[in-house]
Amino acid sequence: MTHKLPVKQFEGFTLVEIVIVVAIIGIIAAVTVVALKPQELFANGRNARRITDIAALNTAMGQWLAREGLQMTDPYSTLGLTAPGVSALTPGDGSITGEGVNASAVTQLTSAGYMQSIPLDPNGVQYRIGVDNVATPAYVLICTDQVENTSSYPEGQYPNGMFCQSN
Repeated sequence: MTHKLPVKQFEGFTLVEIVIVVAIIGIIAAVTVVALKPQELFANGRNARRITDIAALNTAMGQWLAREGLQMTDPYSTLGLTAPGVSALTPGDGSITGEGVNASAVTQLTSAGYMQSIPLDPNGVQYRIGVDNVATPAYVLICTDQVENTSSYPEGQYPNGMFCQSN
């Protein structure tokens, strides 16, 4: 009588099988990252924050003008928007560089409690606040020229990266 040794059945995966699975997962991950366009997603997030910041500044400015500004003969001067050397904010000409004032200069919004702090653009750039006409202002504009061109924020809707709101 001959005895046969039982053959052991090894359970598990071979090294080659594991390497193939890891390679497939890596390829799927790379394709997913490329398909999601992370740079565009981040740019859209920064743009959304810009629009929210401008809206918050515009709301605070509207509240200040309605409550405090109505009591003054020249609220725009009090805000420093018609001071000597300050030019009108004219986004229609394609640039706001040097026009109006930095948003942080309008301290009345924070000192009167309409905002806790003046927001900065995600790139660290100041938003601009100004009037349409320094001699005879009709409304206040709050602008940024930092909007990034993405499929959600196309250049055609935000020429030169410009976005403004007014009271």
